[in-house]
Amino acid sequence: MTRPHRPRRILGNLDAEADLARIVTPWNPRPVRRRPALSRPALAAMSGAATLLRVFAREGDRLWTPVPVDPARLAAVPGLPVPELESGPLDALPPAAAVLAWAETPQAAAHRGPVPDGPRRPEDRYPLWEVPWHLRPPAPEVVATVHHRAFALNVARALERELPGAWMVSSLTQLEAHLRAMGPGAWVVKAPLSAAGRSRHIERSPEPALSPAARLRVGRLLALHGPLLFEPWKERVEDVGCAALLLPEEHWVIGSHHQIVDREGRFRGIELTADPQGMDRPRDSKSQVLLAFTVYRIVEALEEAGYHGPFGVDAFVHRLPDGTTSFHPLGELNARMTFGLVARALVNRVRGPLGLVPQARVRLLFGRPLPGERGRVVPLLLPGPDGGGAAWLEIAS
Repeated sequence: MTRPHRPRRILGNLDAEADLARIVTPWNPRPVRRRPALSRPALAAMSGAATLLRVFAREGDRLWTPVPVDPARLAAVPGLPVPELESGPLDALPPAAAVLAWAETPQAAAHRGPVPDGPRRPEDRYPLWEVPWHLRPPAPEVVATVHHRAFALNVARALERELPGAWMVSSLTQLEAHLRAMGPGAWVVKAPLSAAGRSRHIERSPEPALSPAARLRVGRLLALHGPLLFEPWKERVEDVGCAALLLPEEHWVIGSHHQIVDREGRFRGIELTADPQGMDRPRDSKSQVLLAFTVYRIVEALEEAGYHGPFGVDAFVHRLPDGTTSFHPLGELNARMTFGLVARALVNRVRGPLGLVPQARVRLLFGRPLPGERGRVVPLLLPGPDGGGAAWLEIAS
């Protein structure tokens, strides 16, 4: 009798930070007791975005999202599979032949079966969209340690590249004292384990004191998340990112790209070249060298902490008070998959079926409506019933 084939499963757990915040680590000795709740719109938005992880699927694979997504929203794209969508408790799902997670959490580890040994040079044997399946996943405790904002701040300090006044604040009293020492200027505080611009407060008031609204908002964040990362708020001129894999004996830079963000610094998309060998680095050579050196030092820090797997680095150019600009090489460190990795795998996979020339510029965009014709538009995720949650590729030759 032939044994029935078991499909693979992709976990689109874009809400992973809420689970990582419950793990005891050196940076998080008093983790949150209960999982921070996310709003229904936030869960719906991240579940829609998680469907783009189908770039790593084969036909017949399954893709799990935090809340259900209507399968009819997955647009047909040449060269891109349409997996079976799932939701609900992980322990209620049937077993899978293999499991690939957006981020490694205790829940993902418990759901996974036997872990394969990763190849020494996976890109020599597999296309990029298959490589993550063949890597040994990191321990969730290690992920929670290196994904914490205090870890990235520590690396930036070692490089002497932290933003002026960047600090982990533990109370409103500490924050007020820090603001008095810093003087007037816009600032932001961020939850130590968060993503996509969630769980933070931006204050643009020039007064070096907490307004009643800021006191209330920051107080709630402190009560929910513990110490917050304080940074001066910078006027961004250019946002770039780098996607990489840390392998047992080396690291592999998948590619660098430009990031599309709004005025609040929230992620809105990725822009990159269709050439698989192309790199969208910062525009000046000095910043390019600094970014490459920063990634190298991050690799050293991750290896020392015992991490291996996918990671991403976000950096940006910001304007100084005198009108000149400065490059900040370590704005974010994400110890998980990133949309930079997704975008590169996506473009690599559909480049042939869509007939993309190497010099084409491609944008992976997220928004409410699908756009009008500004270039060649390839829908990936159609809008939901409320008109939100679309994703598409915009191609310009």
